[in-house]
Formats: sequence, structure tokens, C-alpha cells
Amino acid sequence: MNHEAVAGTILNSRPSDLRAKRHFALGRISLAILLVLSVGSVGFFFLIRSIVGDQEHSILHEHAAELSLVLGEAIQTDSLLLPLAGAAATQGSGSSQSFARITAPLIQGGASSVVVTAKHGTSFTVVTKAGKQAVGPTISGPEAKLLTRAFSSHGLVTGIVHVGTTRTLVLATGTPSGLVVADVSRLASAKTTAPAAGSPFSDVDLALYVGSQATAGNLLVISGAEPSGAIDRQFLTVGKDHWLLLTSAPQPLVGSIAAWASWFALIGGLIAAFLVTAIVEGLARRRTYALGLVEERTATLEEALKERARLQEAEQRAREEAEAANRYKNVFISRMSHELRTPLNAVIGFGQILDRQELTADDRDSVDHILKGGHHLLQLINEVLDIARIETGDLALSPEPVLVGDLLGEALGLIRPLAAQHSIHLIGGHEAPCIEYVFADRQRLKQVVLNLLSNGVKYNRVGGTVAVSCEPSGPTRLRIKVSDTGFGIPQEQLGRLFTPFDRLGAERGDIEGTGIGLCLSRQLAEAMGGTLDVESTVGEGSTFSVELPLVEGPIDRYERLNILNSSERNGASPSGNLRSLLYIEDNLANLTLVQRIVAERDGIEIIPAMQGRLGLELAREHRPALILLDLHLPDIGGDEVLQRLRDDPVTATIPVVIVSADATPGQVQRLLNAGALTYLTKPIDVSDLLRILDEHVLLAKL
Repeated sequence: MNHEAVAGTILNSRPSDLRAKRHFALGRISLAILLVLSVGSVGFFFLIRSIVGDQEHSILHEHAAELSLVLGEAIQTDSLLLPLAGAAATQGSGSSQSFARITAPLIQGGASSVVVTAKHGTSFTVVTKAGKQAVGPTISGPEAKLLTRAFSSHGLVTGIVHVGTTRTLVLATGTPSGLVVADVSRLASAKTTAPAAGSPFSDVDLALYVGSQATAGNLLVISGAEPSGAIDRQFLTVGKDHWLLLTSAPQPLVGSIAAWASWFALIGGLIAAFLVTAIVEGLARRRTYALGLVEERTATLEEALKERARLQEAEQRAREEAEAANRYKNVFISRMSHELRTPLNAVIGFGQILDRQELTADDRDSVDHILKGGHHLLQLINEVLDIARIETGDLALSPEPVLVGDLLGEALGLIRPLAAQHSIHLIGGHEAPCIEYVFADRQRLKQVVLNLLSNGVKYNRVGGTVAVSCEPSGPTRLRIKVSDTGFGIPQEQLGRLFTPFDRLGAERGDIEGTGIGLCLSRQLAEAMGGTLDVESTVGEGSTFSVELPLVEGPIDRYERLNILNSSERNGASPSGNLRSLLYIEDNLANLTLVQRIVAERDGIEIIPAMQGRLGLELAREHRPALILLDLHLPDIGGDEVLQRLRDDPVTATIPVVIVSADATPGQVQRLLNAGALTYLTKPIDVSDLLRILDEHVLLAKL
């Protein structure tokens, strides 16, 4: 094998040329991805548009069918009363009173007159009549033709009769006795009416024609405006005839959001297409660069090769570097899945850099807007992700007994700087009802209370007050109330208060907010088995109430159960030297409970740590016989604390018992696999904890 020729071939193929060709190919791939996603977005646009159009037509057809049914039922009255009027006219004595009583609803319903006629040749003689319209003794001409058709069919016939400029609506029916009864109404012109307020059909325009053809001569009434655009056609069966009902919708019946859904999908799809293309292009550039480095290193090594062994060594080294580059690529791709906020980071970061420069007043104002918008979007992303986790059931909650008074004190302390900026007074939170325990996730409940306090401060009057109080809500629940002295919320807007992104007009002011804080707070409260409601009076202020289930305090529960008998307490623990137990827990009530339980065993010293990092330091310093570890800590997570304990040779052999309310099967198994001794769930089973103390603290020293 001619190694010099191989090396020459490699050297002649310059890495820069190879990278250029590869980048060109990847660029074409990026362009193809952009085109495919863009075409898909356009196709999705037309699909949604077609679906919305079908829904619009379906809703319009349903409205028209309902309207046709209502009109048919209204006209049915004439078809029932006209034969009765004919029968009453031939009853003899008392017939006039019966006739008047039967025809009264027809006259009140809009008929000009009701006549009973007898046929004589080509004309009809009036037997009796009722109503305001003057009718001669005989009826001939076009009206007689319509009455002749009713006489022959022995059923209801209809039509609009034109005599000169006069239009007359006639509904006539023949009777078994040979008479013809007619409902006659003079129509000066086509009647145009406005839809009644509150009518279920006020959102459509309609035109009703007396006949099956939409002609000007047959037009009876127009409601709203003349139908146009997409029109639904319905035929009403009126006796022997058919009336035509045309219906259209002046506004989209599916709602304005649905009507614009296709455009939202198109714009969102195009944005996603450009974003994905940019990510792919970035990955391609990094991959090209990494592979280019490998190729350059390989070329350099092969140039120096003289014997076959050195060539094989260089190939092995190049292969290892290529694998390392490939691993780097995989790590980069994995991280990129979590870096969709990168553009936002750039906006906020460069905005902060600009904010540190010497700027004009106008530029300073522009930078302030950039930073406010960036932080607004960041808060929005976090809150939307929380809402998405709640709706999909992926939000991890760790419910436990939470002392309300302590939590309110922490929240008020955090909100005081903001209240001082707005000259708002904070009061309350220390009343007797607040010295109760509720069953909730401590961090999430604090998030809800902080949001309510923040809103109470931001939407208050200068010099106003935000008051926190507690009150029982029945025997098993506690209501936490946050009241402010702000401007209040009108009753008609309260229904929109918990709608995402609806700030009730506050977005036009200078008060910052995302519009989903209250929606998220309500969903968090409901996820913890509670509720969030509001009462407000315009000009006086608003009160938000969080209602949660009451629960027995951990110490009270321990004392009530008192499952240890006297012999167990006095004889179960052997005497000896003092042994230490480290408890890493940020909940003071839970810490106090464990101290009470440990007191049942002589010779055990409990070392408390309310933060994860402090617990790690104390574990290295004291090397306790056992560590009790909570998962939800204020600085670092309990699973990370466990990992650090296991990675440190000083603490690697210390048994660790997880104590947490978050005890899903997957969570338990994951932590046991990570090195936990066992898993105790809250509320703590006292006998299980004492058994663990006996086995791993007291008996371990024997």
C-alpha cells in the first residue's frame, strides 16, 4: 500500500472545500425543511378554514331549520282555525258569536279580515266576515282564482294577490260544506322588521317568500337585512303550498376566535417553520464545524505517517475524536430541546446591557419597554407551563399539613417591599383562625397567596390597605381572605376575571401583568382540593378567598393517636452512648413532630437542618447514624441532596430515609434505586419511624 499516495490524496482534498460542500448540502436540507413546514402550515390553514366553513354552514342550517319550525307552527294556527270559522258560520243561532270568538286570534295575529264565502260560478259571495278590512259582497278576479283552488282542493292554499299596486296575502281553505274560508291581509310593500332583542334568531338575516320562488312579488317579510353571502334555503309546507325561507349570517356564528383560527394557525405555523429551520441550521453549522476539526486533525496526522502502525494509530485517534464530537453533538441537541427561550434571553440580556449605558431619555424609555416586555414574556412562559402541567396532570404536588399563620407571615414579609413602593399598608394574618393547618402543597399555596397579595398592592389606591384574614368555612374547611381597598370590579366583569390573558382593560395602563396569574392561582387551588373565589364592590375594593380543607396538625395527630403503650416507651430503647439523627426538613411543624417522636427513645440526639446545603455540611461534620430527608427544600431538591450524599465518600455509607408526601410508585422506586434506605410517606407512621430508629440508630451501636 502506498501510504504517501493516500496522504497526498487526503491533503489535496482541502477541509475547507469539504466543509463548504457539506454546508451547502445541509443548507439545502434546511431549505427543504422550511418549504415542507411552510407548505404544511398553508395546508393546515385551508384545512381549518374548511372545517370552520363547514361548522358555519351547519350552524346556519340548524338555525334556519329551527326558524322554519317556529314559522310553520305559527302558520299552523291559521290552518286549524279557518275550518272552525267556516263551521261556526253555518251553525245557525249563535253562529255570529262563535264565529267572532274563533276569528279573534286571527285578527289579533295580524289578519286584516276573515271571510266565509260560497262559490257562484267564477266568483264568490261573502256569507259572513270579521275584521277591519272592507270586503264587498262578492269576490272576483285574482282573489277568486285563489279561492277556487281552495274550493277544489278542500285544503289550505296560500298566495299573494296583486291588484294594481296593492298586494294582498290570502290564506284560504275549503270546507266539507262547500264554503271557502279566507284570511285576507293587505300588504302595502314587503315588510322589513328588526329582530327582537334577545331573540334566539337575532344573529341571522332572513327573507320569507309566499311560494317556492324567491321573487319580488312573493316576498312577505325581511328580518334584519336581505340575506347575502352563504344562504341556507328552507321550504315550509303551508297546506297545499310551499313557502321559501332564505337565511344568512351577518356575523360568523362559530365565534370570532374560530373565524380567525385558520389565520392564527398559518401565522403560528410559519413562525414555527422559521424557528425549526434556524435551529436545524445552527445544528448543521456546529456539526460541520466539529466534523471539520476532526478532518483537519486526521489530515495533519496522516501527513506525518511513515509506517503502517503509525497510520493505524492515527486512524484510531481520529475515530475517538470523531466519537467525542458525535457525543458533543448529541448533548447539544438534547440541550437545544430546552433552549426555546434563547431568543428571549437575548432580548432581556442585551436590554440589560443597554440599560447600563448612557442613553438619551427617549432611548432609556425604549430600553425600559424592552425589558418590561421581556420579563413579561418570561413570566408568561413560566405560568403557561404551569397551567399546561396542571391540565395534563403532570404538575407534581407534595400536599402536607401547612400552618397557615406561618405561611401568611412569610408571604407578607416577601410582599412588604412592593407595598412600600406603592404606599400600601399590610395588616392581618395573625388572628386565631389562622393558627390552623390546611392540607396543601406549601410552595404552591405560597405562590397563590403571593399572587393575590401582589394584585392587591398593584391595583390599589395610593395609601390604601391590603388585609389578610382567616375564617372557618364549615367544620372541615378554612377560608383565607385577601381584601384590598382598590377601585373594585364591576359585576358584569367578574365572570372574565379568571379568563387567561383577559386583564379587563388593565393592559392599557402602566400596571405590569400577564393576565393569567389569577387563572393559574385558581387552578392551583383546585389541584390542591380547594377553591378560589372573589367578591367585589365598585368604589370600595375586592376580596379574594382561598378555601382549603382543614387537617389535623402533625403534633396533635401524634398525641391523639398515641399508639405507643407504656411498656414500649419505657423498655424498647436500650441505654448507652448518645447517637445522632440528622433531619433535613424546612417545615417547622414536621420537625417538631419528629422531635416529639424521637423523645420516646433515650440516647438519640436530633440535628435539624432546614436547607439542603446546610444538611450536607452537617452530615459531613457530624456523620450521623441516620439521615431523614424531605424532598421539597427551599434551596435544592431532596433528590439532589441524596445524590451528593452518595457521591461523597465521607457520607456515602450513612443510611438515608426519605420522608415526603410525594409518594407515587415511580418516585419511590427512583429514589430507592438512587440509594435511599426506605421511603416514609407523610403523615408519618410513628411505629414505622420508631422501628427504623431502633434498627439503624440504637441497635447499630451494639
